[in-house]
Amino acid sequence: MPEVHDRLLPAGPQHPLVRRYRSIRAHRGTEKGSGLALEGVWMVRAALNAHHSIEAAFVCPELTRGPEALEVLEQLLADGVPVLRVGTRLAGRLAGRDGPDGLVAIAARRSVDLWSLRPRPVDRLLVLDTPELAGNLGSLIRCADAAGACGVIVVGGQLRLDHPTVIKASMGTVLSTPVAVATPSDALGWLCANRFGLIGADPDVSISYRQARYGARVAMVLGSERSGLSSFWRSAVDQLVAIPMLGQADSLNVGHAGALLLYEALYRQRGAMWRDRDRQLAADRTEREDTDA
Repeated sequence: MPEVHDRLLPAGPQHPLVRRYRSIRAHRGTEKGSGLALEGVWMVRAALNAHHSIEAAFVCPELTRGPEALEVLEQLLADGVPVLRVGTRLAGRLAGRDGPDGLVAIAARRSVDLWSLRPRPVDRLLVLDTPELAGNLGSLIRCADAAGACGVIVVGGQLRLDHPTVIKASMGTVLSTPVAVATPSDALGWLCANRFGLIGADPDVSISYRQARYGARVAMVLGSERSGLSSFWRSAVDQLVAIPMLGQADSLNVGHAGALLLYEALYRQRGAMWRDRDRQLAADRTEREDTDA
């Protein structure tokens, strides 16, 4: 890897791009176009795979190891990205975790318009009503990605999608999962226009989430960690369901609740698709037998 590192320009703490990265990391980059702070080889690769524009990258040769890091560096250089060499001490300041792997970067922030979401005939989606904790928001985006949801709609709240904790908790899936920010009325209008059934999570109701009706298109609506569902969404959803609690706790973390609902919907939808397929196969077989007879 030395031949790659020889092509990098050195940068110190006062370099404008270094200062810009640290500003984003410190949550001061709130102006439009402030960018995303990406930490680690894996996260930078995820941004490249999701076709995010990389503004700049910072590499510490003493910490960078392995063929994956070399591939990412080569791709950054081939794309014409400014890649700056930093020392171990500065690399530690730039990283937000112990044991940094020597690579961080600034990526362009990318917004998603609500009406650009394209649900499939059978699909799942999360609606997050005024989320309050960045870690939970990132975890829910990761769950939506894992369950094959078409996207996430964030309604209300002050959390930034480019918050470093959101990016980290999502394991980079916020870079590839469509996440739209909308008003309650706009979100509901889009959901109705696209014929989504709405299931709201409420720990105080008696209907289990296992008893809910999961249609071909279903959106799970989750309230804030502190206040739960707002009155707007309580009146808008088709069903209110709870996750049974058998211990001392009266509710689950919203990230865990979202995962259960998403996978229950996935299981029910796939089961319905398989049953429809089996019925069609049986009908076709019967028709062939009648024709042969």
